[in-house]
Amino acid sequence: MKGNIIGFDPDTNTGAISGHDGNRYDFTTTDWRGRGQPRHGDVVDFQPDGQHATQIYLLEPEYVAPTFGQLYFSPKGRVSRSQYWLKFILPVFVISLILGVLKAINGEATTNKGPFSTIAVIFQLGLLWPGIAILIKRIHDRNKTGWLVWLLYGPLIVAFIFTIAAIVVFFASDESAAWGPGIIAGLAWLVVLVVSIWFFVEFGCLRGTIGANRFGPDSVPPR
Repeated sequence: MKGNIIGFDPDTNTGAISGHDGNRYDFTTTDWRGRGQPRHGDVVDFQPDGQHATQIYLLEPEYVAPTFGQLYFSPKGRVSRSQYWLKFILPVFVISLILGVLKAINGEATTNKGPFSTIAVIFQLGLLWPGIAILIKRIHDRNKTGWLVWLLYGPLIVAFIFTIAAIVVFFASDESAAWGPGIIAGLAWLVVLVVSIWFFVEFGCLRGTIGANRFGPDSVPPR
């Protein structure tokens, strides 16, 4: 019989299932056959024994690959390492490389003025939200909250602001006055570097949660 977990107490190792027959069934962890602990809303298959549930198996939902819009613009769900690298990082690298070559051919490499330079700027600006959205889904794949993106983008924003401030003060005032914002900018860029290394390893290289997690089904299809 199928049902849904409606509650689980890890202190007593007991829980309850709402069966699809309309009845409630109690269970203990000795009857649980799923990975990890039972969670509210989990769909399970179990064998009823009176008002008790035995042989409880977690029925994991099937992963549905995101559409183009969902992949690049929605922060919901999960994406695997291969999706992250092949559908985002690789295309961005190739397009950026092509634009760089076109800028060089058109003599825009040093001046940064011209049609291809304009296209490159628009392209980079257009990547801001898709880059955040797909990174959040990669973080979800590791069963971590998407708010972790602020550990990267927070210091990055601070670094940009104080770098610009240091440059403006340097040219508008004197070199000594630029030391303050310059030091803050340097520290912020150092934090960005450290966090970027961690993000590369954690969310760029490591496999996501095996099986479903709180953000959705496993993004790697079973073999």
